[in-house]
Amino acid sequence: MTAARGANYTGAAPQIEKYGLLEALRRAVEDEFANSFDGVTWEIEPRAASGARRLSALNGEVMYAAAREAIRNAAKHGRGKDSPRALQLAVCARYKDGLVVEIWDDGVGLTSAANGGGQGLQLHSTLMAVIGGALTLERVGAKTRAQLYLPETAL
Repeated sequence: MTAARGANYTGAAPQIEKYGLLEALRRAVEDEFANSFDGVTWEIEPRAASGARRLSALNGEVMYAAAREAIRNAAKHGRGKDSPRALQLAVCARYKDGLVVEIWDDGVGLTSAANGGGQGLQLHSTLMAVIGGALTLERVGAKTRAQLYLPETAL
């Protein structure tokens, strides 16, 4: 499978082209994950928004698909077996030597998600590497962070 085919499976290209990466992602959260979180916050720095608008079509699709997968994992695994547990999501975009998009949740942590195999995030990590970026996943205090990074040279 090529990077282009892997990224394109989301069918998001028209949304990204029309709205840009960050607005397309916001719309996906509002539409696909409307009932998955008790609250969603967005923190988008202007310079990050500008960097996101400069992405090539392929890089935009790869970043969108990786961010969407991180959000999907938070929605699916964040509550663990405690379905009434409150679950918050935060999406942050900033610029630091390139575009950084972070997906934060205050769910049960990585252990729950890791039991599902984690192949989705592995695929997206590989696709991010193909376009010159990175996807990392870590527990920071009581929160889980998926961080997507694409350096300036890849924008």
